[in-house]
Amino acid sequence: MKELFQKHRKRIIGGVIAICILGGGGYYYVHTNDSAQTQQKYTTGRVEKGDVKTSISATGTINPVNYVDVSTNVAGKLEKVLVKENDHVTQGQVIAYIDTRQLQAQVDNAKAALDKARLDMNRYKALIDQNAVAAQTYDNAVTAYEQAQSTYDRVSADLNDATITAPMSGTVVGTPLKAGQTISTGISTQMIIATIADLSDLEIYLTVDETDIGNVKNGSKVEFTVDSKPGQTFTGYVSEIAKGTKGNMGVTSNSVVYYTVKVSIPADISSNFLPSMTARATIFGDDIKNTLVVPLTAVRTDKQGEYVYVIKDGQPVRTAVSTGVTGDTNVQILSGVSEGDEIIVSGDVTGPKNNSHGPF
Repeated sequence: MKELFQKHRKRIIGGVIAICILGGGGYYYVHTNDSAQTQQKYTTGRVEKGDVKTSISATGTINPVNYVDVSTNVAGKLEKVLVKENDHVTQGQVIAYIDTRQLQAQVDNAKAALDKARLDMNRYKALIDQNAVAAQTYDNAVTAYEQAQSTYDRVSADLNDATITAPMSGTVVGTPLKAGQTISTGISTQMIIATIADLSDLEIYLTVDETDIGNVKNGSKVEFTVDSKPGQTFTGYVSEIAKGTKGNMGVTSNSVVYYTVKVSIPADISSNFLPSMTARATIFGDDIKNTLVVPLTAVRTDKQGEYVYVIKDGQPVRTAVSTGVTGDTNVQILSGVSEGDEIIVSGDVTGPKNNSHGPF
């Protein structure tokens, strides 16, 4: 047995050594592989001076600047409607009539009552000069005359209003009411007989998120498209910015406030559009020139604030920064880094040395 062990001793020792070598080699392989997996993979760049270009995307509706909903305070049946959709009308042109037979009868009755009241007043005036009637009788006659005059004036105005004219020149937008329909008064919303608009003067009503409204300025350039003109981009300019959220100046949806921004459309291109078309717009903000900038991806944020990773001695160091205006591809840096600093612009950084001098 001893001889057998001695005989195979070299083989056993050799096998143990081989196992140890293989085991050590296996550990070395796994270790280096894990190390490779934990190496930081990121892209760096330099803090530099440049321009910040800002823009805001928004959607809205094209509307005429000047338009009027034609209605009347006179109740009655529409006898005639003289216009149809897309007709061009001029200011003062008759566009509809209300049946005046009942109104004319009211005017005739009011005229007769007024004439009688005038005669009575004059008669009592002569009698009171002769002390033939009491002063109160004459006063009552004067009151009756004034009431008759007021009634006559009112029904006469109604008769005149039964002839409906265009209050402005423009184009009939939408379908007017039809002849034979009854106009009702005394309701909260007046019945609109026709809408007239000046289609040579158009504007866009854009809705802008409250987080972006601060970057919109009067006069800002706006580029927009409409589905009816594929492949074409048009230019307008911001003419008005809502200052509140009441009425049509702003709306609230899902706890987000949207403000109305009006964009004027130049007259030489207004013929390309019609009211109610949808416009998809880009509002361009003020460019900030020659300022410190970094790519948007370089700035990171957590509950402690904004920061970047600066490469110092070959290692990424978290550094607090203060940012200004955010552009389409970059962001303005107000403090925290200097021009020429090497920073991480993209990629993952795990377990970096924290050498921030801010509140971190």
